[in-house]
Amino acid sequence: MTGKWNVLFDLDDTLIHCNKYFDLVIDQFAELMEEWFSGHRLKKEQIKRKQLEIDLAGIEVHGFTAERFPESFAETYDYFGALSGRPADPDERRRVLELGYTVYDSEFELYPDVVETLTMLHKAGHMLSLYTGGDETIQRRKVEKVNLAPFFGDRIFVARHKNSDALAGIIKKMAFNPSVTWMVGNSLRTDIVPALENGIGAVYIPPLSNWAFDLVQIDVQPADRLIRVDSIRKVPEALNKYRLQT
Repeated sequence: MTGKWNVLFDLDDTLIHCNKYFDLVIDQFAELMEEWFSGHRLKKEQIKRKQLEIDLAGIEVHGFTAERFPESFAETYDYFGALSGRPADPDERRRVLELGYTVYDSEFELYPDVVETLTMLHKAGHMLSLYTGGDETIQRRKVEKVNLAPFFGDRIFVARHKNSDALAGIIKKMAFNPSVTWMVGNSLRTDIVPALENGIGAVYIPPLSNWAFDLVQIDVQPADRLIRVDSIRKVPEALNKYRLQT
């Protein structure tokens, strides 16, 4: 194994905070719904469960589109309106859609030690790439907001369906040697399992909060190329230790 790596980084909740902003908007939505449906004894947790169910179903069909999250609010509104017999109000439906879109205007914040870690890896000569799921325009806007683009150059990849096939396409396009290629991310489902399925290494950084979409079992080989660290600043040390052991 050579001393240089190809390292692909996930974006949301690996390099920048993301879930906490979605959680805040979901709370606002649930409070609004609870107020509107107060005469029907609708509770916040009930609303959140249905919104999550609709959101996850939308991802399975459409992937990480920009419309998917706001539409889950509107469809949840429609569901409880039909269930309770409460007349639909076009203005209310428009309001929850608009609320859903506000999440993309959040001031996304870097996790601690991100810039220092990327700088260290870049100066050591490793090739850094960004591989994220979502809407191309929105994800690139996030990268620009937090000034990470210079680390990745033209190696920023955005997939609507972030899965094993999408990762395989990137590896092939970039002619990455699997033996020196790693995926760093917080999602078992979209980062870690696809990496192992494609025969590259995976560095798992557990998220601060788990999203139901990411709760999967890892049952693929080779498990010896799976590393777990508790913060991004430990990634270079973990990769160096793996190289020395092999």
